[in-house]
Amino acid sequence: MGDNPGSRLRTPAGMTHEPDQTRIRMTNTASHPNKTFPPGPPTPLFGLLLAQELVANALGAVQRLQREHGDVLYFRILQESFYYLFSPEQIRTAIVERADDHIRHERAIDVFTQIYGANVLTTEGEAWKRQRRILMPGFLPKKVAGYLGLMTAATNDNLASWFTQGKGESITIDVGNFTRKVTVDVILRVLFSHQTSETDSFRALEATLTLEHQSMRELYWPKTPPDWMPYPGRTAKLRAKDVLQKLISDRIAVRRAGRASRSEGDDNTDYLAMLLSAQDDEAQNKSAATLSNDEIRDNCMVIFAAGHDTTATALTWWIALMAQHSEYASKVRQEIAEVLGERMPAAEDFAKLNWLNATLKEALRLYPPAPLLFVRRVTQDITLGEWTIPKGSNLSVPVWHVHHDARWFPEPDTFQPERFLPGAPDIPRGAYLPFGTGPRVCIGQHFAMMEMALIAALLIRAFDFTPTDDAGMPKPKIAMVLQPERALRINFTRR
Repeated sequence: MGDNPGSRLRTPAGMTHEPDQTRIRMTNTASHPNKTFPPGPPTPLFGLLLAQELVANALGAVQRLQREHGDVLYFRILQESFYYLFSPEQIRTAIVERADDHIRHERAIDVFTQIYGANVLTTEGEAWKRQRRILMPGFLPKKVAGYLGLMTAATNDNLASWFTQGKGESITIDVGNFTRKVTVDVILRVLFSHQTSETDSFRALEATLTLEHQSMRELYWPKTPPDWMPYPGRTAKLRAKDVLQKLISDRIAVRRAGRASRSEGDDNTDYLAMLLSAQDDEAQNKSAATLSNDEIRDNCMVIFAAGHDTTATALTWWIALMAQHSEYASKVRQEIAEVLGERMPAAEDFAKLNWLNATLKEALRLYPPAPLLFVRRVTQDITLGEWTIPKGSNLSVPVWHVHHDARWFPEPDTFQPERFLPGAPDIPRGAYLPFGTGPRVCIGQHFAMMEMALIAALLIRAFDFTPTDDAGMPKPKIAMVLQPERALRINFTRR
């Protein structure tokens, strides 16, 4: 739960718009008389034509701009300045070394705070640092390993309900529907330990999808009206928020009541137990050392927001790639047979599954769930070589484009898991960003990788994946995450 796609803009690429380029450059030069500005496209009509291109085809438009103007891209739309960074070295300088000199863009934070509350995704400054300190121990690899039994139970339940065919028999499913359902069930099991009813599971999934859709819609608005005022999507949004908040708050109340009657040494290993017992060792007073019920609820909410759709879409792309590349699927199955046989994986097994990890990492490179990091608002001038990004500007890292750059990844559009095998050539730091980078790097990355590896291993051991047609890989589109443009239907044949 670090950076996710989202922006202040009214475009999926993260933009608003602006006046004549000559006037803009004069204005900027006046406020920064000794600074020069990177190359970029002309923006007549206040940049609205460029904004329209970015809305229609964000991935293609940014790729064109990089090709024409280079690794530091500058343009104006309306009253806003935008800078895109494509070089790993510059990304590390701006996002990691100068992390204190920018914040996430206000509009995105406003939207996600209204929907998901004040949590580790949406807070800034000291409030964010406090929550991150309290939560971080629960996401360390050793702690995540303790969730594996809960993840396995949820995954096996889904495999049993979705795939009822006998050996050698095939069924065709919409992979996106399956991955969304299994990842929601994993989250619910890890949150609360017990199996959630099918009714609650589907309601949670439906509510999550509703809130994601409304988030994307509101990112295009200059401001969200208050909840008492009618606006598009308001009723569905409030109903979905209520579903998730009630589900979580009820579990918090039950667990609080149970803890009050027991000693502190309770043996729950789920995420909620971690939130209830987490402490901030740097807190100045006792009330700030632990999370309130509202903070616990809001951080459970963000698990649905940041931890569900990202993992689901990554698994969807991985399954599609395995269906298209049977030679790599065979390598993964052979490795699983040698390491696991027919038993369930233990946490220490995943480090031995080199081909499985490599195919997952290559899927995340080709199809990063968050193709653009949150747009940053620069709070202090940032100098990158000959260029300066002035205070007040918007700063973007186009992850998809960095991942598809032949300088860092030869034959960048080709599926080559060997890039991530032990002994492969080093990848430049800052060139591989599926979970972001810097202090805001996704707090749940170890959780996500173990969850994906578990589900992938159990699926590929049990089934052969084959495409339903010769159309090849679907084109990606930016929604809240990088999704296939069309529904992805795959044949699953039981081995």
